[in-house]
Amino acid sequence: MKRSFLLLLVVTLLGTITTQAQLKLPKATSPVNVGNLLTQFTDGLKPTSFLDSWTGGGKTDWLSAAAKVTDGAGLGKSISSLAGFIKPSLFKGGFNVASLVKTANTVKTLSSAAGLLKNLEGGLKPEAFTSAWSGQRSGWLNALNLLK
Repeated sequence: MKRSFLLLLVVTLLGTITTQAQLKLPKATSPVNVGNLLTQFTDGLKPTSFLDSWTGGGKTDWLSAAAKVTDGAGLGKSISSLAGFIKPSLFKGGFNVASLVKTANTVKTLSSAAGLLKNLEGGLKPEAFTSAWSGQRSGWLNALNLLK
């Protein structure tokens, strides 16, 4: 009788442990704060890289909106808006800002939007960036790669 009870207890415990191990947990959100990546990028740009509209209230509004970004569509809209605040002369020759803006306004996923932000960063001339950006860029790109 004791053996049967012990065997039943062991089987019940194993069944419980196995069932719990098979439960699917909700998908974790991105471990990276998207708004922080956006502000890190803008902090890496020289103040002179922006149009006058940036300092005339655009920066405050943009940073406020960027802090609330949590998804691909929001990131895309922020990229589109940001591209409009950067002086056209600071984009590399052949870089198609209009195409970037069009794509950014239709992007859905964080990973696609992250690719657009990398594209924007790569489309700017080196003189658009602060001297500190070269030391921060690698970590910023690594964090950007974590967006899924």
